[in-house]
Amino acid sequence: MRRSISLGLVLALAIPACSPVRSRPWPAATTQAWSQLRGVLDRERSERPRDPWAAGLRITMRDPLRGRVVDGRGAIAVSPGRAVRMVLVGAAGATVLDAWVTRTRWRVAIPPLDLVRRGGLDEPRDMPVGFLRWWFLTPLGGILIAAAFVDGGPLWVLREGDGVVELRAPTCGRGCLQATRRALGRAETVEECREGAAPTAGDSARYVDETSGLKVDLRLESIAVVPPRGEAFDDPDTRPGANTEGAGT
Repeated sequence: MRRSISLGLVLALAIPACSPVRSRPWPAATTQAWSQLRGVLDRERSERPRDPWAAGLRITMRDPLRGRVVDGRGAIAVSPGRAVRMVLVGAAGATVLDAWVTRTRWRVAIPPLDLVRRGGLDEPRDMPVGFLRWWFLTPLGGILIAAAFVDGGPLWVLREGDGVVELRAPTCGRGCLQATRRALGRAETVEECREGAAPTAGDSARYVDETSGLKVDLRLESIAVVPPRGEAFDDPDTRPGANTEGAGT
């Protein structure tokens, strides 16, 4: 049954993962294979967007613990290396989520619940701040510590701050990546399929919180012709007209 968005589901959006990646023994990589795998990873990194971009999107969230499915539309703006801003609008046209994450700060507002939470370098356990920073601000970043060819495709392990990322490039006929980030006792996975290096309408991603089983499916519906302006990534509480009076923290 489709119902109104609950706190858990709304916070989930501040969390974009996919089917869990099963652990398996790592085959030893030859010197030649290691060099080839590193080269493929370097190419994947170089093809991530570098310029600011914005898109309209559609999201479906499935919460197995509560047996709920929620559909919504919204927008996302990304400035690689600087910030990501995501806004979700409910069926009545009112904002139900406003998430903002930078390298050093984050803010999540849920207007229907009169709730605003903020933080700095911390990674709250109930929101994927660390994951969003890695996926959007420092995409595919980290120190390569292991690599192998598995099931015909490359598999890399990256050490990224307090986390470890298992990254795969499965064959799907499009540009697909699957990443599982494990940090602070938590595992999150995202599977992305895109047409090219630049964001394109029709690109999709699935996010799964492996602890709760919550799934978020996201599809880009349109790409902004003009890149977002710099002020779009400023702290929402410092912009003219910002008003958080009465919001909880």
